[in-house]
Formats: sequence, C-alpha cells, structure tokens
Amino acid sequence: MCVVVLPMLFAGLLQPLNGVHAEMPAAASEAESCSVAAEYGASQQESRWFGRIGILGALYDSHARIAANGNVIPRATANVSDDITVIFDVGYEITKNLSVLLMAGVPPKPTVTGEGAVSSLGELGNVRYGPLILTGTYGWQWGAFRPYGGIGAAYAIILNDFDGSVSELHVHNNWGFVLQAGIEYRLSRRWDLFLDYKRLWLDVKAEGFLANGAPVRALVTLDPHLISSGVKFHF
Repeated sequence: MCVVVLPMLFAGLLQPLNGVHAEMPAAASEAESCSVAAEYGASQQESRWFGRIGILGALYDSHARIAANGNVIPRATANVSDDITVIFDVGYEITKNLSVLLMAGVPPKPTVTGEGAVSSLGELGNVRYGPLILTGTYGWQWGAFRPYGGIGAAYAIILNDFDGSVSELHVHNNWGFVLQAGIEYRLSRRWDLFLDYKRLWLDVKAEGFLANGAPVRALVTLDPHLISSGVKFHF
C-alpha cells in the first residue's frame, strides 16, 4: 500500500511545479515584447527634425565704396542701421554630433545713411531684405549643455527698396559666407534653450540717381554680427 501511495503523492506535488515552469517562458516572452515596444515608441518620439524660434539682433560692421558719374568719390562711405527681428530655424540631426540648419526670419528694414564725403546726403534709402542662412554644425553633449560650431553660406534676398536722397534705388541680391557658434541647454527630452552667434561676410551692390540726376553706384559692405536667443524643439 505504501509503495503505491508514495509515487502518486510525488506526482501530485510535481504537477503544480511543472505548470509554473511552463508559464515562465510565456511571461518572459511577454516582458521582452513590452521592452521592444517601449524602445520602438521612444525612438518614434525622438525625431531628428527640429525647429528653433527666437529674437535676433543684427549689428552691422558696415561701410561702402560710392561712385557718381562713374568716378569713385574719395572718403565717401555709408552706415547701415542695426536691427532686431524674429527668426525661424529648421534643422536635421544627421548624427548625434552633426546637424544642418536653415535660418530665415521676419525681413528687417535697415536704413542706409551717407557718411564722410557724402554725409550731406543724409539718408540714402532703406532696404527690406530676407536673409537665408544654411549652415552645417558640429556639437557635443556636456551634461545639460551642448556647445556647437558651424560654417555655411548666406543669401540676401532684396524684397523692396525705399528711396531716400537716392532715387530709383535698386539693391541686388548676393551670397555671403558664415561662421557660427553657440550653446544649447536641455530642458527636457524635446525642449532646449539656445544662444547663437553668427558672423557674416556679405556685400551688396546698389545703384540709383542723385537729386541732380547723376547716376550713383555703390558696393555696400554689411558684414553683420548676428546674435540670437530662443527655444529649440524636436518635432
């Protein structure tokens, strides 16, 4: 009797344990699936596309070479007034260190004033222009901070000319060269603050007529320092 009962007792004890072992692979598989789904969801949220919006101050290091009736006027130059505007950037992170960035903004309207030998002419005119700046940047993470530097090209699109002492003023579009440096501060997974500096080397050609009808031409050097600050967000 004891010989028969003992095997039955052991079989009864082992049956629940076998059920536990059978359920463990299923539970592990479910946990792995949840982990993969969470990682996929995180990667979907971390878009490589980002935008920036901020306030920009344009400080011009300006001068000009001016000619009337085909003759250069000695000691004649011009000054371009500083501006403040709103900028919009769109960028793409190629890698965790390399990015490309396109900057545009609300077109500023600086005033061009005659100086030196042509200071008596006063305000020569105003120009409404839209700058487009494309740069490639290299950055690295340093705690919550991300310093970066970059290089690129700028294109000044002249949208409108406004006459002053020079009538029939016409200013031409032109290309320029850009160096960039800045720093970002991480607020959350999607939001950062940024402080950015760009140095442009940019000239534009202009022509028109003086009050006596004499044709006048100028090569105006803008060479602005662009300082901006705002917020960055990932799409």
